[in-house]
Amino acid sequence: MPKTLNVLFVCTGNTCRSVMAKGLFEKMWCDSPRKNINVKVYSAGVGALEGLGASEEALEILYEKGIDLSDHRSTMVTATLLEKADIVFAMTTAQKDFLLDFYPQAKEKVCLLLEYAEKANKGISDPYGRGLASYRKVAGELKEALKKVIAKLDVIENKGTVSPQK
Repeated sequence: MPKTLNVLFVCTGNTCRSVMAKGLFEKMWCDSPRKNINVKVYSAGVGALEGLGASEEALEILYEKGIDLSDHRSTMVTATLLEKADIVFAMTTAQKDFLLDFYPQAKEKVCLLLEYAEKANKGISDPYGRGLASYRKVAGELKEALKKVIAKLDVIENKGTVSPQK
C-alpha cells in the first residue's frame, strides 16, 4: 500500500504564497513519475482571516499554469493541521519561529521552504499588494524550490522519514 505524505505550506494570510505553493506542488507532483507515494497538500496562514479567497494575482498565475484554486478559502494554522502534517514548509523565518513558539511539538516537522530545498536560510517575500510582476517572481521562486523538494522526496521510502531535521 502506498504511503500518504501530508504536506502543509504556511505563509501569513493564506491568500498568496502558501496557496501558490500548494497549487504548484500538487500539479508538479501529479506530473512527476512518482506514484509510490500519495500526497495530500494543505495550506494555512499564521495570521489568516478565515474564509478569504486567494488573491486575484495568485489565482491568475495559477490559472496560467492550468491550476484552478478559485474555491480556496483561507485557513488559520491549527494544532490539528500541524499534527496531521508530515512536513511543514514556512515561507519566512518569522513564520517558522511563530510555528515553533506556539507549537513546539511540531519542531521536527517545520522548516523554511528554501531551507529544505536549497539549504538556504532565507525566506520567500510576500507579493501581496506589489502587482502581478511580483507574483510572477514569487511563483518562479516557488517552482524552483518545489522541483528540489520533489527530488528530495524521492528518497522517502529508502530513509523512512521526511523530517527537515534529518
